[in-house]
Amino acid sequence: MGRFVRLGTIFLLLFLTSCQPIVSEPTLPEKSISSEPEREPPIQEEAIKPLTELIGDFEQIIGWLTDQEILYITRLQSNYLLNAYHVESGENRTLLTIIEPIIEVRIHPSLTKIAVVTSSNSLSASIQIFSNAGEELDKLTIESSELYWDWHPTQTNDIFFSAFYEDWTFDSFVYSSNTKEMKRFETNDPFGKWGKESSIYTINWPENDTLSGGSLRAINTVDMTSKDSDSNIIYVEAADGVEVRVSISNDQQKFLYTLVRYQDGKSTTFELPAISNYSQWFVPDIEWLRDGTLLTYESSKAGLMDEIPSEFDLIQLSIDKPKNIILEGPYESFACNPSGRICLTGVQLEKLLEVESGEIHSWISLGE
Repeated sequence: MGRFVRLGTIFLLLFLTSCQPIVSEPTLPEKSISSEPEREPPIQEEAIKPLTELIGDFEQIIGWLTDQEILYITRLQSNYLLNAYHVESGENRTLLTIIEPIIEVRIHPSLTKIAVVTSSNSLSASIQIFSNAGEELDKLTIESSELYWDWHPTQTNDIFFSAFYEDWTFDSFVYSSNTKEMKRFETNDPFGKWGKESSIYTINWPENDTLSGGSLRAINTVDMTSKDSDSNIIYVEAADGVEVRVSISNDQQKFLYTLVRYQDGKSTTFELPAISNYSQWFVPDIEWLRDGTLLTYESSKAGLMDEIPSEFDLIQLSIDKPKNIILEGPYESFACNPSGRICLTGVQLEKLLEVESGEIHSWISLGE
């Protein structure tokens, strides 16, 4: 999937671009969180076999299928190929051939399913669900001019989506591929996120004021009851057993990242400099690791994107540990493997970053 998620009108700008044919900017998948993995030895540079021969023309790098396999897309004549490359063995295989233009590809955090969003016209889109072996499991066609959707972080059969129409009205739904049931979802915020268990998180934004943040609303998708909680929220996202709530400080100079663990209710809050793009806040991308921590970028100072230094630190935030700086450098896309040991970085995710050591290796040759 993919993909900066921002506030207010910037959401709509993202969805406008989503209906164009696939380009070389990567979409970032979410990552699952489960038990702590066993410590693995560092990657040896000589053990990495760079990918030099592509099947077709390069289109986009998606992310990790396993700790060693990377999913990427090429185009062969009029078809799109979803390929998996093993960075240590050098094995390169094609999982899927897609005929229609691809809008987006996401790997579910469980790494058991792949979603491919396609569209052959401006009035509808299809979400096709495949197993990680390439078997088609489900297909959902949605009539809309633009589409937003969120995959449940643990329940692979549950999808929340909002269909936007030509007059900018929208309808929101919860869909279950288990029952094929589609349930209408009443909300003023079309950009909901799955939260704890069967709830959808939305933000109640003040009218004509996105900078102050809004209250967090949790809507139970079973009985459709709702409950409001924290204020000044500008972003929220949940993973397997943990969530992060990003709020803005009263002086609007700090982002407050509050991590909450479901099992014991423990929480930790980190203060990071607030970044704005004039009328909207700019919340850097978030990548979950298996141990319940997350990676994101931290600016050196608060302020407008056009005025602050371009250098950002890639940092790791954890409920049980202090903030850890992983890498100093420019703001780039990144996607981490299931263990969180290595991440893809770079403009097109063409580099490998070892999280613990900060060492960077090349894994693919894209040419000029």
